[in-house]
Amino acid sequence: MSDTPGAGAVLDDRPELRDATEAVLAVDDEQDGWTFDDIPIDSGQFGELVSAGIVEKDGEQYRVADPDAVRAALNGDAAVATDSGRDVSVGDALDLDLNVDFNARAIGLLAAALAVVFVARTYAVGSIYRGGDIVLSSNDPYYYRYYVEQVAANAGGAADVGALSVLPNAVTKGEPLMIATLWWVASLFGGSKEVIGHVLAWYPVVSALVTAVLLYLLAVQVTSDRRVGLTSVLFLAFVPGHAFRTSLGFADHHAFDYPWLVLTALALVVALTAITDRASLRRPQPWFAAVGIGVGTAGQVLAWEAGPLLVLPVGLVVLGQTLLDVANDRSSLVRTAPVLAGVGLGAVLAGAVHTVVGWHTALVASAPGLLAVGAVVVIATAEAARHVGGTARQLAAVDGVLGLVALVVFRFGFTEQWATFSDRLDTLFRSDAIAETYGLFNTDAFGFLLLLGLTLFVALPAMAWGVDLARRDRSGWLVAGSYVWVLLGLAVIQVRFVGELAPFLALFAGLAFVWVASWVDIARPVLADEGEGLRDVLVPDTRAVASLFVLFLLFGSLGIVQVPVKTSQVLVEDETYDAATAIEADAAERGLEYPENYVLSRWGQNRVYNYFVNGESRSYGYARKKYGPLVAETDPDAAHSRISNRVGYIVTTATDIEEPTTMYARLHQHFGSRNGNVDGLARYRPLFASEDGSHKAFAVVPGGEIRGTAAPNSTVSVVTIITVSDREVDYERQTTANRNGDFTVTVANPGTYAVTTDSGNKTSVEVTEEMVYSGGNVTVE
Repeated sequence: MSDTPGAGAVLDDRPELRDATEAVLAVDDEQDGWTFDDIPIDSGQFGELVSAGIVEKDGEQYRVADPDAVRAALNGDAAVATDSGRDVSVGDALDLDLNVDFNARAIGLLAAALAVVFVARTYAVGSIYRGGDIVLSSNDPYYYRYYVEQVAANAGGAADVGALSVLPNAVTKGEPLMIATLWWVASLFGGSKEVIGHVLAWYPVVSALVTAVLLYLLAVQVTSDRRVGLTSVLFLAFVPGHAFRTSLGFADHHAFDYPWLVLTALALVVALTAITDRASLRRPQPWFAAVGIGVGTAGQVLAWEAGPLLVLPVGLVVLGQTLLDVANDRSSLVRTAPVLAGVGLGAVLAGAVHTVVGWHTALVASAPGLLAVGAVVVIATAEAARHVGGTARQLAAVDGVLGLVALVVFRFGFTEQWATFSDRLDTLFRSDAIAETYGLFNTDAFGFLLLLGLTLFVALPAMAWGVDLARRDRSGWLVAGSYVWVLLGLAVIQVRFVGELAPFLALFAGLAFVWVASWVDIARPVLADEGEGLRDVLVPDTRAVASLFVLFLLFGSLGIVQVPVKTSQVLVEDETYDAATAIEADAAERGLEYPENYVLSRWGQNRVYNYFVNGESRSYGYARKKYGPLVAETDPDAAHSRISNRVGYIVTTATDIEEPTTMYARLHQHFGSRNGNVDGLARYRPLFASEDGSHKAFAVVPGGEIRGTAAPNSTVSVVTIITVSDREVDYERQTTANRNGDFTVTVANPGTYAVTTDSGNKTSVEVTEEMVYSGGNVTVE
């Protein structure tokens, strides 16, 4: 990344080089190329100017790299220095302020970093767009796809918000804002199923890019260093736990949370760093930030039922800021006024939406309101402590007592709400077979490595440093530290919060990277004395580029490797997609409608199958309840009674069940055919088998009957050869004639059957597809 500082920054740091720079510039103005012998300075000063990028080599000669910039720096026309992390506007981060020159280099480097994020999120495009279908990743995205399609089917256009009334309680109390937003965006482009598929496929990528831009702005706002901003974006690109959740096609709800989260943090930093005295309150910047805080907190809560957890850092920031204010003998009310206005706005927005359209429970919707009330109490307490001469330590003790009192009042004064809160808390600490409920340091999951790479280890020293910086009255570091530590705590409980943690972890990893780069002399130091200006990024020389690249590989290599690994794990396998399309073709040919064409499978893929076969992908509850007991059942009649009149198709996948009499062994291993002494199956017609044998699909059919006569009590076998996905296999059933010599055997496959008795008699009979599907029969002549 670069790291050669600009001329102004070098001369600010090293005023003793001004005379040498003036001398070199004078020679450069007179000569088009010169050598060391032509300039009146010593070799040490010359080396400093070369390493700083003020002088560069041009063939066998030298020249001043940017004479105009050097001249401006010498004349004192460089940008006005600002307090590190304290007064750098968001516009400065991109140099978009209309009063300054447009910095194409900063924009270009950010665009390059965003391109890395984009490629890391979209490289598997061929697995999403295949066969004319848009195949979303994993299982849960089909839940959101179903409900967005339901809203679109009932809407007359983007303005028809009444269409959202079709959403059931489970959705309005879960992720209503996400579904409403995705529907609205899709409706702008026509709202067809194909458009909805495109919108859901690309929304995680858009989320990643928006989050990356906001992270860049946040990092620059906090550190006054564009290098940290760019490096943070690159680290975010290769955090596996964030990458797979924002990969193309992974339309889960988590990706929707990330921009709201970083927007709120950025707005908090701007609001706090923009206020230095009462006069600052007359500036528009802190109040724009207050709007960002309000929109961000309301968005987090309305986007997800666990959204209240994501606003916890806001409360910690307010608490920490009041302690800093008391310690520095200033008014907390003045300093936090925009923040208080922001959380108040968030409370109004969330409460209004809950009241008008009924989104979320009262407990969830009231979270911003409770945050606002808590902020008022904390700020008022700080103001009182300041007026009576209290210390920050005494204020912290009072805040702790007030917190305990509030908890007791909530516990015994609001018993119904406490019960709901307790249930939600149990959900947070639960651990079951769902991978995202594991803790970050669970030894069975190793999430801290597989989901974060080495980013956590890189960031931890900087996170500790950030705490120390926050203690020194750096509000930006207070915000960044509050978010990273709270979200790390949540991720330790459940890895589902790794994606929320990732942007803030990337910020501290970016800081650590630049610090290490400066330590090994390939970058300018970060976080110098206060009064340092915005640190710019210049294109480094070849050696520095190579060194920085190697250093980034050292820190990010595990993440770079794990991003494709984790992303591939959530992609729908070719075998799953092929099985779904085979079932869909059979159901279409037979003219089946839901629930006749319901697909029973492992719950982790059930929504995928049912979306492509019948469009009903709202729930996997039935599959989770029925599939396991069905494949473990040893009685075929009992197995069929479990799913009678409810299941049209079954998909089996490889598992470790070994008992040969189970339905799994009979179906998956033998295609329903007799095997040794284990009877074959009569009602399951094989439709598909993957090349590797991992996935097999069966149609549940009445079966066709073969009737005939043989010697009383004799054994009768019927055998045919069936073709399953271009593979020929034997299908055999066996029965015993009754005492009158009559026999009936039901078969699940059409074909020409060889009918053999144990006395050696052989004949053949044709069973048609119509017989298999309608329950017809044929008699052996």
